[in-house]
Amino acid sequence: MVLESNFFLRCPYCDARIIVDPPENTPALVEPSVSEEHVRRLFQSGMVSSTEIKFFPYLETGTSSARKVQPCFSQPWQGLEGYLPPSGSMKVFDESLASPDQMIPFNRDTVFALSGRIIFHPFYVVMLNLEGYSEGLLVDGVSCKIIGEPPVTADQADSGTKLNRMFFLTLAAGLVFTFPIYFLTKDLNESWHSMIWNVAIVILLAFGFYHLRIKARRK
Repeated sequence: MVLESNFFLRCPYCDARIIVDPPENTPALVEPSVSEEHVRRLFQSGMVSSTEIKFFPYLETGTSSARKVQPCFSQPWQGLEGYLPPSGSMKVFDESLASPDQMIPFNRDTVFALSGRIIFHPFYVVMLNLEGYSEGLLVDGVSCKIIGEPPVTADQADSGTKLNRMFFLTLAAGLVFTFPIYFLTKDLNESWHSMIWNVAIVILLAFGFYHLRIKARRK
């Protein structure tokens, strides 16, 4: 079964690669600039369950300063709306550069209507292990840019909660500490007031810094 959007297929019987009805202008394929290992390092250890490189079709029209690139996927992809990938090192497409299952089908109507050249751009499809579910996102294979907002992990959310709690505890401790100082020193002259308040601020800052260091060592 060959769909109209397919042009590069693998035979299910003999495993041969087949190019069917290729576009008039020979497509180009952009070479990935970043490795799978580099992409995995963008996320916390153990967070990535799988990565897979895919080549997405973009239609190039015009030349030099008038050059335009637009997506021509046969089906829309969430997260790529309005995203234009950067330029990269390109090769004229042939069947040795990628496997059929790595190629995202293109929309023939768009390609024939605008009469441009298809450029297949690499993206890594990254599957992430989250709390109770998995989520996929894309990483640009040339710029290594994460497409969209990466999900917040439970550890990151917990870290933010702890930081907020630390702020309010330090603020409360400061208020408890400063009220007695105020009543005990209100009859002293201005120079003594300034010195005591400076010492109090330094003590509070030291307390906060020490607490954060202890938390960092425990992690």
